[in-house]
Amino acid sequence: MVTTVLMDEAGTAAPLPADPDPEHRPRPEPEPDAVPPLPRPAGPGPLYFAASPWQEALWAGLAHRARPPVVAGTLRLTGPLDAQALAAAWRAVAGRHEILRSHYRLHEGRLTQVVSPPAEAPVPVSPAEVRPSQVAAAVAAERDRPFDPAREPLARLRLLRQGPADHVAVLVLHELIADGAALGLLVTELAAAYRGGPAEHPALQYADLAAWQQQRAAQGRLDESTEYWLRRLNGAEPAVLPWDLSAPGTPGRVPGAGRALSFPLPQELSAKIAEASRRHRTGVQVVGLAAFQLLLACWSGQRDISVRGPVPERGRCGEQRMLGPLSRAVVLRTDLTGAPSFGEVVDRVRHTSAWDFAHHEVPLEPVAAQLRRPRLVEQLGEVQFGAGPAADGPRWGAASWGGRLRAEPFTAAPVPAARPLSLLLRHDERAAHCVFTYDSSVFSEARVRQLRADYFGLLGDLADHPKARFR
Repeated sequence: MVTTVLMDEAGTAAPLPADPDPEHRPRPEPEPDAVPPLPRPAGPGPLYFAASPWQEALWAGLAHRARPPVVAGTLRLTGPLDAQALAAAWRAVAGRHEILRSHYRLHEGRLTQVVSPPAEAPVPVSPAEVRPSQVAAAVAAERDRPFDPAREPLARLRLLRQGPADHVAVLVLHELIADGAALGLLVTELAAAYRGGPAEHPALQYADLAAWQQQRAAQGRLDESTEYWLRRLNGAEPAVLPWDLSAPGTPGRVPGAGRALSFPLPQELSAKIAEASRRHRTGVQVVGLAAFQLLLACWSGQRDISVRGPVPERGRCGEQRMLGPLSRAVVLRTDLTGAPSFGEVVDRVRHTSAWDFAHHEVPLEPVAAQLRRPRLVEQLGEVQFGAGPAADGPRWGAASWGGRLRAEPFTAAPVPAARPLSLLLRHDERAAHCVFTYDSSVFSEARVRQLRADYFGLLGDLADHPKARFR
């Protein structure tokens, strides 16, 4: 039995063990079951499918969202643009992906995906004329314009025309149907369809995956992971962030603009943390996470540190070209009590994060509803750590549109921060850099630069002084 946080009779957190199961490592995940395609009756009418557990969890919390939860991207298109060809490309891509022409409604108490026929797929309207000084406001207004999930498809494309050969395309996808990777896939397919490239139909639709996930839940295949997270989250406390402008948890506070600062790691430091990861038989991401949790502990005085950790998805055959909300996240919780050595901290993070990631299939929002603090998962998600390859494929705005039409990401309109603080560690065999993304209403640039300096110092301590103790 996995042992994690317990509560004493007074309801306070008992000490968090260094490893959820100090005797056993997580079992390797079995090969995932194949996701079977659902039957799709022929006929002109709509199709009805079960929503996924994650969609049900998001739907339940929509009424409490101050802003529509969306994934948005903006492209500047320069050169000769054929608006009718763009509308045809949008119709073609929506015809291949059911989720782009779906809305959602409750049916007999369960959330249901209602797929309209391809012929009813909405297409972009005629370009809206705007002056260059109006573009930022127009992009922000389009991004913030709410969807009606029960009546309309949850994807839209808006074209803004600044001049005869200067357009801005705004793509907005509701989080019920998309994540950041889905946005990239959509842009790539849209560009291919616009230039007349071959149409590649996805092997599976998101509705197929949703039905498979619901079946696994009904069979009790997720019960163990649900119990794991009930124990794991019990007694966890949100990280106290080192903000210097305004408190992130203030009721009614509107997030400020999201800003990002990227810092390359000195080559010597990159080599040191690579060697430290080999010494601890782990990856650079574990050493980076250990240093980040130590950073939060140093600034806050907390010794029980939890951060959000995104889980890369689209691993199964058939999901590579699937549009849908496939991204997941877990809570990465580490106990820093007892004055552990820096080497012990890395080992604790290695053990506990392996268990946390091994139970990623369960959406945490329904689990949180069973805890004493239903908003706990949301609060724990205010700080995030992620890691990945230094080069993670082409940027989503780099798709080729053919001819003399050129596209590049357009960032004139500030994007609200998704959370107060995130750190992304990019690395390969030769170098590494970290990206701090932060809410500019909570953190000043000076504070973030100070956090960067402290983070680099802690990475050096983990590598150079594994026997020194953290107090």
